[in-house]
Amino acid sequence: MTIWPQVITTGLLAGGAAALAVPATRKLMLGSLKQDWLQDELALDAIEPDGLTIRLKDGTFARVWSMRGTSYDAKIEQEQHTLLLGRASLLHELGKKGLSLRLFAVKRKRPITYEARWPARALSEIGEAEAALFKSSYFVDWYLMAASASMQPLIDAEQIIAAQAGDYAPEAVAKAARDGEACPLTGFLNGLISGDYRRDLPSVSASLSGALPGADLHCERGSGVITAHVPEKQLHRVIGVISWPETVSGRLVGDILALPGDIEIAQICEPWDRDKALLIYKRKQQALSGSFFGNPAAAGETEVILSLLSEGTSTLFATEFQIIARAETETALAHLVRDICEVLGHARVLYRVQTKGAPICWFSRLPSVPRGKLMPGTRLMLPLDLRDENIAALWAMPHSAQGLTSSQFGPAPVRYFRTPTGQAYAFQFHVEDKPQARGNYLVFAPTGGGKSTLMMHLLGGLAKFEGVRSYIFDSKEGARFMVEAMGGLYQSYDKLALNPLDVGEDTPANRQRVYHILRALAGDHKLSPEEEAAFSHALDLTFQLEPPERTLSAIYGFAFAKRSALRQVFAKWVIDDKGNRGLHSHVFNAPHDSLGGLLDHYMVAINMNEALSDPELGPPVVTHMAAAIGQSAAKSAKGFTIFIDEAAKLLQNEGFRALAAEMFREYRKLNGAVGLAFQDPAALLRSGMAEAFIENTATFIFLPNAQATAESFEPFNLNDEQMSFVLGRASTRRERRALIVKRDAASGFDESAIIDVDLSPLGKSLRFYRAGTDANKHLQDLQATWGEAWAEHL
Repeated sequence: MTIWPQVITTGLLAGGAAALAVPATRKLMLGSLKQDWLQDELALDAIEPDGLTIRLKDGTFARVWSMRGTSYDAKIEQEQHTLLLGRASLLHELGKKGLSLRLFAVKRKRPITYEARWPARALSEIGEAEAALFKSSYFVDWYLMAASASMQPLIDAEQIIAAQAGDYAPEAVAKAARDGEACPLTGFLNGLISGDYRRDLPSVSASLSGALPGADLHCERGSGVITAHVPEKQLHRVIGVISWPETVSGRLVGDILALPGDIEIAQICEPWDRDKALLIYKRKQQALSGSFFGNPAAAGETEVILSLLSEGTSTLFATEFQIIARAETETALAHLVRDICEVLGHARVLYRVQTKGAPICWFSRLPSVPRGKLMPGTRLMLPLDLRDENIAALWAMPHSAQGLTSSQFGPAPVRYFRTPTGQAYAFQFHVEDKPQARGNYLVFAPTGGGKSTLMMHLLGGLAKFEGVRSYIFDSKEGARFMVEAMGGLYQSYDKLALNPLDVGEDTPANRQRVYHILRALAGDHKLSPEEEAAFSHALDLTFQLEPPERTLSAIYGFAFAKRSALRQVFAKWVIDDKGNRGLHSHVFNAPHDSLGGLLDHYMVAINMNEALSDPELGPPVVTHMAAAIGQSAAKSAKGFTIFIDEAAKLLQNEGFRALAAEMFREYRKLNGAVGLAFQDPAALLRSGMAEAFIENTATFIFLPNAQATAESFEPFNLNDEQMSFVLGRASTRRERRALIVKRDAASGFDESAIIDVDLSPLGKSLRFYRAGTDANKHLQDLQATWGEAWAEHL
């Protein structure tokens, strides 16, 4: 799933013809390039009182709409095709109104700011490195501009766009409501003139040509470089398309925008009057069908166009497609132009880097309409005739996922990551910013895939939010170095004093908590009605005792009948009245439970080596700890997350399966988020409860796994591109990347992004992200040598 998914190619004309672009008759009247191209004032005049309409000096009117775009992440081929037909219909209807259209994709950097306070030195250093990396980020904005010689077609366009472009979230670009406020419409017009699409300009309503700050440009005739001072110097080159291949798609625009750098793509579309087009193309068909200089293939294509025009089902536009590269230095500009040309060449698109014609291309982006007897495209430098469906195929307007900048945990992202297009992705576990929002997550990563490092980076990011707790059930001490380096507490479960019956007073909630732990201790044993009664009796006995006497060993002899199956099941957990010690009797029989004091730290990790690998021991241990966390969290509204590594074996236990499903359903009511990690989805599917977990998951994190099977990913409803990524088939040029999929069935929210999870750009802060035996030994050596001051020597 690149940010720019492929759109169904529909350049194939009916009847089997395959030409996307039909070059227009090139009888252009471009004017003399010898005269100064800025000797006349710009055509922009004023913004009308309605705050939406731009008036030009020749009486032309224009309006602009911003388009958020739409996500293609979960859309199958048929849905993409339907969207394409919708865009074609939109262009057809606007063209029938005689509107001159301009489509824009503008990629620019914007600043990113947020404040954070960190509870540990290492976290503070990591946070500062992250902030330095993400001072700014690329964003892509989509625009549609329509121009007309009169107002009524623009009024009609408002209704047409509202009715047919809803999937792309159109919004009229308007003048600021109050004086002194930033004006979106003024900023957009400034971008057309100078290339600087500002978001801080106040409203300029009159004398636009002279009042906009970016109106002073210089063009070097020999090179075609356009220089603007805004106020810093910016250099521009214009690249125009002179011929299209047989088929193209929205991937072309996406591949260009994926290049690092400031890029603008614009397409001018002037509609042909149907009768004029029929007349011109009938003459053209006759010429192409001639016996001496004819071209049968081109004649056939022209015949198809004539058929479509006659039926009234398609609009023909004279178009000009141009890419404007922008950079601060000549070297950077040359590199960006080279990269753009490589993309065009790979797509078999013929192009021309403009020199003398650069200013004509530049100012053709401003609104205008052909007047008098001028044919559509007459004033364009590189006109090519395209049908509405051809243009629609190019302009898929994919919405690039940007993440969520705040959540119930706090007013900032958990962490920022880069996408393949260079944009910043604001990661959150939640799908929306509101209390008790769903924030559960599932992580799928093969051994050695970087899961521990990624998860510790995310959980470390939560530490910026005061009062938010992270609880980690670790495996094989994989997170120990990182947890302690970040100032967290790391414990081995066998060094904890655990007593799951030490829950406090006799309340329905505490009875339910004890029931869950007893159920987990029973493992996969199926309870008969008589045994359910025995469980109820065990609950009564539990609350008849007070700590420190309230233990499993204390109630064992009275709760379960001698020689019963339940007595045999629980024998392994207790010391009986004859002093016989069960295999796990040391685990749950402490006089008091020690978890309460431990859980108040911002980051707590418990090494669950033995427990996680033992499907008999692990579930009750995790069940008890999770219940204790839930009880502790109920006393605070700040929120928490529980991350359980290597959850596959735990789910083999029926009691834990039930608890985990309940946590996924209910812990959001405590402002909690629960995460489970697996090496591959097959382990989750084997639990028999995959559907329950998936339905209650907000965020899925996939790291590529070449050993996984396509069948194991079927329940996640991934598209072809996402499947290629998760199966390790997508080319990542050895970069560390992860696929993030966020869904919420209630709202219909569906977003995904591929993010770069390589942390090496953090520089020296990368030293805090280590794992393994050597790292843990280094940690122990530092602690032995420096005592409490060991962290200062990391």
